[in-house]
Amino acid sequence: MNTEPPEGDDLQRLLVSMKQNVLERATPRPKRRRFRPGIAIGVVGLLAIGTATGAVALSLSQHDEPVAAPTRTQQPEPAPSATTPTSAPITATPTATPTPTPTWNTTAVLPTTCRGTVPADDYARLFGDVPVTEITEAKDGSTGTDSADVTWAGGSVAIICTWMDPRADVSGLDMKIGTAGPGAADVLAKSTFHCEDRDGGRMCQASSPADPYPGDQVTTYFLRGDTFIVIRQTNFPTDNLLGAIVGEIWGD
Repeated sequence: MNTEPPEGDDLQRLLVSMKQNVLERATPRPKRRRFRPGIAIGVVGLLAIGTATGAVALSLSQHDEPVAAPTRTQQPEPAPSATTPTSAPITATPTATPTPTPTWNTTAVLPTTCRGTVPADDYARLFGDVPVTEITEAKDGSTGTDSADVTWAGGSVAIICTWMDPRADVSGLDMKIGTAGPGAADVLAKSTFHCEDRDGGRMCQASSPADPYPGDQVTTYFLRGDTFIVIRQTNFPTDNLLGAIVGEIWGD
């Protein structure tokens, strides 16, 4: 082993080396951070796993949980007003109009012929070509009434007309027209016949068997004012004969 101190070039190289070593020690060097591969990989893995799990959880949360619809506040409808609008029509209660009572003519124009007892247009419809017997005065000077015409006792007969075929049994129509005696209206008012107010007067009807023949005899009494009409018909139908006579006598 050489224990001799260096000389010459060797000494010079030693001094340079020592100087560099001193300089290197005097200059601070940055510390190097060392990472452990295992720990770094684990952290990166956990971060990756956590990010993926969060993304999946967020995705599942968005799909599974229903999104609440926006709440719509319903405004309450205004309550109907109890007051009547000013434009509503006011319906007035109609006033009942009384039916006017017809004024009947009481002035009669008595016929002078049997054809004049009804309007000319109605004669053929009512009587056809049945022969007619006309009497303008009672032969015995009486009023031309009988026991069935006590209503008119004390009055006067203007005309008596009988429509009957001479070859018939009792079929035909008999008519008397004249002026009634006092008390005729009271008699009709108390009559037990079928009576009713008609054509401005009082009408009563009675029916009795036409013995000894089959059928009935229908007698019609009519009084308006002081004028009377008596009609008897047996097997001799007519249509509104009384109306036609009243219209001709009173001008209705």
